[in-house]
Amino acid sequence: MRAVLLGASGKVGRPILDELLQRGHHVTAVVRNRSRLPAERLGLSITVGDIFNVTFRKQLRDLVDAAETLLCSVAMRDEAQRGRDERSPVELMRIAAGTAAPAGARLFTMGGAGSLEVAPGVQLVDTPEFPEVARAESLGFRDALVYLRKSAPEGLDWTMLSPPASIEPGEPRTGRYRVGTDALVTDEQGRSRISAADLAVAVVDELECPRHLGTRFTVGY
Repeated sequence: MRAVLLGASGKVGRPILDELLQRGHHVTAVVRNRSRLPAERLGLSITVGDIFNVTFRKQLRDLVDAAETLLCSVAMRDEAQRGRDERSPVELMRIAAGTAAPAGARLFTMGGAGSLEVAPGVQLVDTPEFPEVARAESLGFRDALVYLRKSAPEGLDWTMLSPPASIEPGEPRTGRYRVGTDALVTDEQGRSRISAADLAVAVVDELECPRHLGTRFTVGY
């Protein structure tokens, strides 16, 4: 598989990059800061760019034209970007979808845990204990999911993966996880969690064997 990965140097994006390369896929990693990734190696090429930069989008379209998948793992929690519609999760989805659809590429995007239900009709982001620092990002990705469900370009194959409430860096890669749809996945102790490495496993498993085209899913231990 040939994939373009946005946000390849992040907490979630870097494990996804490593998992793709480990399985023999070819990845064009798009980052804003080149120093956050190691040197190019077999199967990996690196491009410096920002999907929100209008002048970069022509180059991004060319990259996606040569790929089969556009993966989006762009974090939107930067305090400086709050309230800026031009750098919102919805705008991110519009640009990504508008890039993938004409190229015939699949769009796979990470979403937020906040739109997952903790009880019938009750989403995590609307609970009193939801952390304020993550609220704006989660509300934005909830709107982005609505956009994909109702307004995605015709013919676009898209998938959104909403992670558990806690993504644990540095945890081992077990290759084991459970899959859900719109409800938060919790373990026997009621914890919603997964390691960043196993989240990456779930991403690449779905890319290699699609089961959630045109919908959102979630995973957890």
